[in-house]
Amino acid sequence: MRKMKMSENEQLIEPTKLSNLSLNTQYIKDISLKIPDAPHIFKTMPSSPSLTVTVDVNAQQMIEGEPNFDVTVFIACISTTAPPNNDEKAKVIFNLTLQYAALISFPTLETSNLEELLMVHTPDLLFPEIRNVILNITREANLPPVILQRIDFATMWKEKRQENQNITEIDINPDTK
Repeated sequence: MRKMKMSENEQLIEPTKLSNLSLNTQYIKDISLKIPDAPHIFKTMPSSPSLTVTVDVNAQQMIEGEPNFDVTVFIACISTTAPPNNDEKAKVIFNLTLQYAALISFPTLETSNLEELLMVHTPDLLFPEIRNVILNITREANLPPVILQRIDFATMWKEKRQENQNITEIDINPDTK
């Protein structure tokens, strides 16, 4: 995917310009829940376990030259107990990974906005279902329910672009000895 520069004051696509976006289908691409210490963990479940959530977004064109894309949001939730003292490690209560995807198409969007549509607006559309899937899985597994807070995909996208820009701007010269 080609890189595009975005200035600090550049605005995101207006919601009214997204009306030609077609969300053809959304689906669970992959899901995994591991409870390493089951069933023992249920006897010693802490009231306030620690939770780490990581998020990533990936998009790829289905067929070159056609406006159809597969956008996947990756979410990993790892819950741990607090270590009893400094000598012991925290125990993993559960490890939940979810790949939630959508097939989208848009016949008339400008290519200058393509990356933003794929990496910001599509994940925003998917987020309510992602939150629901994670909540239901953790609740049905008799784990502390995970209710994800809103994810700022726009900021995440801008930061990732900035990191990628910094990486590509590094001048790599072979040592000349």
